[in-house]
Amino acid sequence: MSLLLWLLALLLNGDRTQPPIPPIAISGVTTEERALALTFDACATKKQANGFDEKIFEILQREKIPVTIYMTGTWAEKHPSAVKQIAAADWVEIGNHSYSHPRLTLLQPDRLRTQIRYTNRILLDKVGRPALSLRPPAGAWNQDVLRAANQENLPLVLWSVVSGDAGGHIPADRIRHVVLEQARPGSIVIFHINKRGPFTHKALPDIITGLREKGFRFVTVSQLLALPDAQPTSARQSRMGYKNLKSRAQKANEGEAKPGEGAPAPEGQPSPDAAPPQEPAAPKQPPAGDGHENSSG
Repeated sequence: MSLLLWLLALLLNGDRTQPPIPPIAISGVTTEERALALTFDACATKKQANGFDEKIFEILQREKIPVTIYMTGTWAEKHPSAVKQIAAADWVEIGNHSYSHPRLTLLQPDRLRTQIRYTNRILLDKVGRPALSLRPPAGAWNQDVLRAANQENLPLVLWSVVSGDAGGHIPADRIRHVVLEQARPGSIVIFHINKRGPFTHKALPDIITGLREKGFRFVTVSQLLALPDAQPTSARQSRMGYKNLKSRAQKANEGEAKPGEGAPAPEGQPSPDAAPPQEPAAPKQPPAGDGHENSSG
């Protein structure tokens, strides 16, 4: 479905509760409303469990800010107490972040669909409500990933503002500055809540205050897409996703980052932490991610 046809379907959809799924990978929306979505990735792989940043969660709980948390299936399995806290928070929207955090572009179609479907079942079982969108690990996506997500009735959602919190390479003041400077109506901001962003909890209160002072209100991703005048903007397609996170973060810390840095790497530019592409094995339950896991998020 083309974007033009999607817009027509949206108009014909009228007041129905669920708008048609945009036929693009979404980086944000254009809107006249001063609304934006804060999102938090809870990533884990089979080899790297990561954790749960309760300080971030406590800040969000205190402020009662609607957010979207993208969980991998492995993270949900390895952190049952954290999942219970998330499940009890009705201000949290759930997103699918794959099962084992592979670059989905490197998987054969059956394994790609299994990564999405298996995680959907895990999240519904453990959280008690369904995932409403899919975020591809590392921001790596192509038309196969988009088609697989849409076939599961999930919009494919990336981001327009990169906080740069992953890995702890950027201090809290810089994270705050980047988000406040780059936030626009319709932005989708990416953070991490899996203890991969050690300074996020320090930056978050000032970010929330600063955005409110700029007149922004907070919504979930699905609420952002459902705004009356929202028109999704397309993310840049990238087979391998993120470029070198550390070098980009160091540039940002030194004030040398250029606009647009933090977006997925262009087609054909592999991420330095990516394993060499291998022929995927036959589908397993749970999904296999060996050879394609990306543990940088």
